[in-house]
Amino acid sequence: MTTDTEEDGVVTGINVTPLVDITLVLLIIFMVTAHFVTDTGVKVNLPKAAAAEVNPTPALTLNVGKNGELSLMGQKVDANGLKANMAREAKLNPGVRVVVAADEALIYKDVIKILDLIKQAGVTRVALSSEK
Repeated sequence: MTTDTEEDGVVTGINVTPLVDITLVLLIIFMVTAHFVTDTGVKVNLPKAAAAEVNPTPALTLNVGKNGELSLMGQKVDANGLKANMAREAKLNPGVRVVVAADEALIYKDVIKILDLIKQAGVTRVALSSEK
């Protein structure tokens, strides 16, 4: 037996090997399955561009579906929720960047309304996403 015992039968040490084994197995499972997890937001067909810019710093991602449904960082939101989230983020981080991935079938007027909501909330750094 690997546990330490005194003469009166009291356990003075605990074997942590099984705990470490289970923890490592769970870590491996999470590492392997994290690769297969995809963004479950709104399905968006991005328009094509000749050159796409690669952003070195992380930004908030806003997906806009062809029917106008909004998804901020994978979470569905409405216009009021978007404005509230943008205002909160702008207050916490004044230099926050937002990348808008709008479906190519979306009407230009609707994209402008969404950009206007973001600007009204105090976010000044907004980019539009496209595929190369």
